Amino acid sequence: MEKLLSIIVPVYNKELFLKNCIESINNLNIDKNQIEAIFVDDCSNDKSQQIIKSYLNKYDFLKLVIMEVNTGSPAVPRNIGINDAQGKYITFLDADDWLDETGLPKLVKQAQANDADVAFGHSIKHTEKAVTKLGRFTSYKEANHLVPYEINKIFRAVGPPGKIIKTDILKQNHIQFQHYKFGEDKLFFIEAISKCRNASMNPMPVYHVNRFSQNESLVGETSIIEKTECNLEILEEVLKLSLPKSTEFQALSRIIEVDFIARLFNRKRFLKHPNKEIFYQLFDEMLAILDRYNKNGKNYITADKYKNIYQFLINKEYDLLHDYVKLLTKGGNANKFVKDNQIYFAMPEHLRHCIPVKEEMFAVYEGTHFIDHSLKEVIRIYKNSQVHINKVVLMELYNEPNEQEIPYTQEGNYIYLDSETLSQCDFDFNINIIHDEYKPCIVNMNMPNASKNTKLKRQKFKAEFLNKQKTKSKKPAQYFKYQPLKVKVIKKIYQYKDIEFKHRTNHEVNIGDTVNIVDTEFTKKGIPRLITEDGLVITANKAFVDEVIN
Repeated sequence: MEKLLSIIVPVYNKELFLKNCIESINNLNIDKNQIEAIFVDDCSNDKSQQIIKSYLNKYDFLKLVIMEVNTGSPAVPRNIGINDAQGKYITFLDADDWLDETGLPKLVKQAQANDADVAFGHSIKHTEKAVTKLGRFTSYKEANHLVPYEINKIFRAVGPPGKIIKTDILKQNHIQFQHYKFGEDKLFFIEAISKCRNASMNPMPVYHVNRFSQNESLVGETSIIEKTECNLEILEEVLKLSLPKSTEFQALSRIIEVDFIARLFNRKRFLKHPNKEIFYQLFDEMLAILDRYNKNGKNYITADKYKNIYQFLINKEYDLLHDYVKLLTKGGNANKFVKDNQIYFAMPEHLRHCIPVKEEMFAVYEGTHFIDHSLKEVIRIYKNSQVHINKVVLMELYNEPNEQEIPYTQEGNYIYLDSETLSQCDFDFNINIIHDEYKPCIVNMNMPNASKNTKLKRQKFKAEFLNKQKTKSKKPAQYFKYQPLKVKVIKKIYQYKDIEFKHRTNHEVNIGDTVNIVDTEFTKKGIPRLITEDGLVITANKAFVDEVIN
């Protein structure tokens, strides 16, 4: 049978995560004869190769390629996977992440039905603190026959997660990953997407990004200075591509506005850095590259707040730049005021010549009102007339993908919700107003304040609605998504004979005991369990067991 999908997985020292990664592929709701998973090991010196080899006889879709020499980045392993791929579509998966068993197969089916060159699904990031959505602008609705490089901000999310692309697009155009310590994804997908003519998108989760603290990557090890030096090379490579006008605008806007303005300067790390001169030198090098190609960087900046930063840098007004960035990075703590139904940052006198900085949309919860013989939750909105509200959702605290769309009415600058609708929600939530198709605005509890001599005490900026039936609102349970070699018991637990926890042993594990772990298995609902060296099963919940690092 002809393969429909090739999943390419570069591997280097990912023994802790590989089992979860491989099992996520096996759990895909798709005929396994239609897929192949090409794991390319870049000379791992841990147990990664052994783990993959242990699955080769178990899963026919699994293939392993072992590099002869370590290359130091995912680029060459991914290129080997592309060359070997037999599927109509290719998707890339990092060995520490996992695929969504329902969402990815549906996206593949959608792409195939519409003969899409490229398809975008939703990526979900997992940390100890919360589960959040990434890159909403690439997958905010179900749609087909889109021009991919005309999707707004499409190049603001240019990593592998959540994308499938026709193999022929890559092979016929000889598109390969170039070797960089950082940013090879950006150059690859800018070129690849520019060659596509027909795109699909879907808001379903298709890819899960592992950003738990135990996971380390080249990106995490690369400083902002090193990243920006790579971005200089990538900028020049993009300029050499001779992209269509609309594609070039989106690509250069992303690189200039995001990489050389927002990430380089609009951060507290810039304010704290002892050698700011190196930041200014990198910016000047970017200008020099643009000048060689007769490009004016100012033409590619879309946000007013970044236009100000650009102008300060052009004028070399570094003291003003420092004060301005300090103001922006205050975020919710910055002094603000209302003017013409919009929220403005209160600018100090020496910055008032700048383009005013405004909140695109701001919403404040005004409580429960008795209106027309019924109780209504009232939200005051502050925005200009061009901002369009699409929907209102209740978004679970710490777990963004779990949301419930609710009916609403809008009259002027107010949104009204039925109180009963909110009371029926069975999870703790924020109210999230989605505007201009995909942009979220979480409802606040406090109005802006610009008083110079007094400060409004704010415990939390967002309105959080807690379910009274619960004894306490808490973050979702965090589990080990990989196999720790040894754990220490930090809360009372039991040992079980089965992963579903139906048959408990009589042996109680004491707090402070250490347990050697030999495997990780998953319940029918996908909950991880740890397998001890005695063949028994214990919880993988990090609230009960902690990893022991020797």
